[in-house]
Amino acid sequence: MIAPLKIKFSVVIYILIAAVSIPQASSAQRFSHSSMGGSGGGMSHSAPAMTSRPQSSPSFSRPVEQPQSRTINGGSQNFGNHNFNRTTTVNVAPRPVAPKPTTARPIENATVNVRRNTNVHENVNVYHPANVQYHPYAYHPYHPYHWGPSWHPLGFFAASLAADAFFFSLANQQYYYDDGVYYQPISGGYDVVSAPIGAVVASLPDGYETVQLGDDYFYYYGGTFYVAVDQGFQVVVAPIGAIVTEIPDGATQQDINGQSYLVYNSTYYEPVSQNGEDAYQVVQVN
Repeated sequence: MIAPLKIKFSVVIYILIAAVSIPQASSAQRFSHSSMGGSGGGMSHSAPAMTSRPQSSPSFSRPVEQPQSRTINGGSQNFGNHNFNRTTTVNVAPRPVAPKPTTARPIENATVNVRRNTNVHENVNVYHPANVQYHPYAYHPYHPYHWGPSWHPLGFFAASLAADAFFFSLANQQYYYDDGVYYQPISGGYDVVSAPIGAVVASLPDGYETVQLGDDYFYYYGGTFYVAVDQGFQVVVAPIGAIVTEIPDGATQQDINGQSYLVYNSTYYEPVSQNGEDAYQVVQVN
């Protein structure tokens, strides 16, 4: 009786050992690429079929960010126009720089070579008087002239005048005269105008020129010609042939038949040389 019981007990032990060994071999073969031989009883076990399990969460492919391109404007980065699927060329236009405002300040007695407001005329006759000495054309640069702080060019605006400015009326027009300058009242002040022909003033400021033309004498100041009269000095038309050394600020240049002339207050001046010095001679142009 004891022998059969030992046999039965041995069989039970063997079955339990086999039951424990088979799941471990199956688990090892699940991760193997080929069948493995079992150590127990020389048996070989084939790997069980793999089953696909559902993914617990969907997979996402993140786009690979491209390195930021740097501009030439001080190394600043361009953060716009991203396209991860194709190459994009971004042209960065330079930012316009507003020019700085400048303030032009008038400079008195400045030496300036002015060649502005030039009008060109061809086939125009320039007449020189036969009874006065004629000086040949001799071009030299135009230097606008100022007759001191009390003198102002045509078009200058003055908010007020000196208390002793001389008032007069001529041809139904009102004028003020002060230190060789003529004014007309306008809204809010006074405007410098050309001297009216025929006006008579008691005196001329220092710095006027005496111009001899034949037997006649003229007086020149601030672009205006005068003759002496009993009451003082009377404004006259610029005499043809008169030579002066200065032309006021505000003259314009006109090229006539290849030569340059200055025009001030409708009077034409031809650049000449007198006694080796630059001068201007009044000519007639038509």
